Amino acid sequence: MAQFFGREFNHIGQAHKQDLRGLENKGCIYTQFWREDREKFAFCRIQFEPGEIVKYVDSIHGYDEFLGYVRDGKSNQEALQMISNEKVKREAQEYAEWAKDQDNANPYCLAAFLLDHLEALVSGHMTDRYEFLQETYTGDRRFLLTEIFEGFSNSFSILQDRDEDRPDFEIECETDFQDLLYAIMKPIFPDARPEEYTPKHATKSKRIDFVIPGISTVIEAKYVRDSGHAKEIPDELKVDIESYHAHSDCKQMYCVVWDGDSEIEDVPNFERELTGPRTIDGDEFQVEVLVLP
Repeated sequence: MAQFFGREFNHIGQAHKQDLRGLENKGCIYTQFWREDREKFAFCRIQFEPGEIVKYVDSIHGYDEFLGYVRDGKSNQEALQMISNEKVKREAQEYAEWAKDQDNANPYCLAAFLLDHLEALVSGHMTDRYEFLQETYTGDRRFLLTEIFEGFSNSFSILQDRDEDRPDFEIECETDFQDLLYAIMKPIFPDARPEEYTPKHATKSKRIDFVIPGISTVIEAKYVRDSGHAKEIPDELKVDIESYHAHSDCKQMYCVVWDGDSEIEDVPNFERELTGPRTIDGDEFQVEVLVLP
């Protein structure tokens, strides 16, 4: 079970949960669209207006209800009739009726439930609303690293929907999270390396998860085990921040936290309270905390 905007979502996939988290935290979602001018897919940000967020959440919640009723044995038509939001119900029923006469149309896909212009917005038909992130790249390769973090959940969701009965990849422990993150980072940052000790600090040495010397960056990757551990993560990160500044490559520190079961209660405050510039023992560096998915 996941909770966003004060509502429970029990049946939608990880990709849709990622979109809801993005809207809850930053008011946007991330996706990829084909660009004819470049003849390739490009990663972009879609910023939502407040009213659009409300309608999108209503739509996704109706879709979640529909999936739950179908899994409980209801027919598609019965499940549509049981959706609690009347506008979403009517939208989905009209779409299902329209899809009957269309070739290769899925009458019960998410698009069927999206209110007003939201289907056009998230499917690539409102080009003036898309910020293609590659276009804002200024030469600082740390920008590429933030793109990796922002797109990580998309990569993970792809591995959860494999064809031909291949087993899905699951993130069940910190090692799973770190392995996938490293596999994605390494081709982009060949000098990235895992598990390096910091110089001795207060009689102890701390082990950094990843170091990328070329951009003077260290990365700590955490996995939230349960609700109790979620409460301990801030203190763990504070200790890491106090320790890692001694490393010669620590000009930028990213703390990336995988919270697959949404155990962290207030993600925006969690990120905000630990993010910012630091000066410790004369060492100046930036800290950015990101919670995924």
